[in-house]
Amino acid sequence: MKRLFYAILFVLYIIGKQSYACTCGFIGGPSPSEAFSSADAIIVGFVKKTDPEINKGYVPQIAYVQVEKSYKGYEEAEIIFHQPGHSCSPTFRAGERYLFYVNRTKQNQWEVYGCGRSRAFSDGSDDLMYLNALPESARRTRISGTIRHYEELPQKGLSLVDNVSGIKVKVIGEKKSWELYTDENGVYEMYDLPPGKYTIEPEIPAGMKIRFRHMFGLLDFGEKNLRLDLRANACAGSNFTLSANNLIRGKVFGENGQAMPDVCLELVPADVPDDKMNSHFRISGCTQRGGNFELKEMPPGKYLVVANKDGKLSGSEPFPATYYPGVFEKKNATIITIGQGESLDNVDIYIPAQLETITIQGVLTYADGRPAAREAVEFKASEGIQNRDLDASNLSDDQGRFSLTVLKGAKGRLYGSIYLYEDRFLNCPSAEKLISEKRKSDPKGNGFDFETASVEIDGGNDLKNIKLSFPLPFCEGRKE
Repeated sequence: MKRLFYAILFVLYIIGKQSYACTCGFIGGPSPSEAFSSADAIIVGFVKKTDPEINKGYVPQIAYVQVEKSYKGYEEAEIIFHQPGHSCSPTFRAGERYLFYVNRTKQNQWEVYGCGRSRAFSDGSDDLMYLNALPESARRTRISGTIRHYEELPQKGLSLVDNVSGIKVKVIGEKKSWELYTDENGVYEMYDLPPGKYTIEPEIPAGMKIRFRHMFGLLDFGEKNLRLDLRANACAGSNFTLSANNLIRGKVFGENGQAMPDVCLELVPADVPDDKMNSHFRISGCTQRGGNFELKEMPPGKYLVVANKDGKLSGSEPFPATYYPGVFEKKNATIITIGQGESLDNVDIYIPAQLETITIQGVLTYADGRPAAREAVEFKASEGIQNRDLDASNLSDDQGRFSLTVLKGAKGRLYGSIYLYEDRFLNCPSAEKLISEKRKSDPKGNGFDFETASVEIDGGNDLKNIKLSFPLPFCEGRKE
């Protein structure tokens, strides 16, 4: 999956042993200097008690914190936080130490806002270096950041492995570049650079890759890339999360020896019992047209590779859970071992037995016969069977052609589906008329699905040359 850092960043905050995820609708985030300016108080504190003790779900929490050091705005020995119950409000665990950026609410209560720089004390080295250098640090330019090694661990989920020290970091300006190194906490920092536009490029250790990059401070949206916009007496920087650059490649072959597309696979840790697994751990991927798959971003370890893990039979997966190299019983599966930076090829799975399927092919058009490209074609079964998914769907290609695979014997209806909303097409009165009619029964609807006439399928044999047509002529695509 491509990560577009020019769009909304999905920021993961790790707070002590408890992870807190929040989707923050902004690009970048506050720098230490910006966080210092916007906070009403900044403290290092030890959480003595919370109510509730363990926060399950989005419910309010009160945290009683012993103040160990104050950098701004608070001089008492204890502070009480009133955290509201929503997904962007961090919660805390008794017995943990944190760096808090705190604000007063309208109710005159203290609250730690989400999407800021509050974090576990052990993760606050960059901020603490800036705060401990005040007031001098506030009068100078500063570029900084962290380089840390995280892995999606089977028992813990996304977890810190270590701080990456001694790594060369290149700070590239518009006319000059500088080199510096991360310290024992994985932090790099540089003062007194001239105001201007900068990019940060770390030297990645062998066997690792950048998994996430989080830029903070003011940013410059240049024509070619996103850069830091360092202003006078301000901070900017970038944090890098590294992970093992591991990859497993292979193919899935059916009982007849043909490559199978649209089969989904997962990694199962070979030495972690099911009841010890973290619910968020999942390394997965699906086969492409040629039966090829890739699994990546797994930590080094021992694994089983399984196709159709949930065992539900369908047109694309007409077989129960099957383990590499091609066995139904988990105890007979072959364990594969992958080390940091390794790529394993030819991890092929051969399905030993499967149900029969049929293929349904045809063309999807508009009312005037023009092909309907990249629109949905769906098969809905008239009756269900336990542990089988009889439905199927796919998109038409650029010529409107479609192909679906369903389990043999499945009966139901086949139809095309298009989603229409105002101005989806240019100058298309027929689409606007359909939307207007639909809105009479659903005045609040912004868009609606429209179907072709359906074709009844008896599921006995392969079908070709089926024609489905939408109830509107071709219209020019909307210009973005």
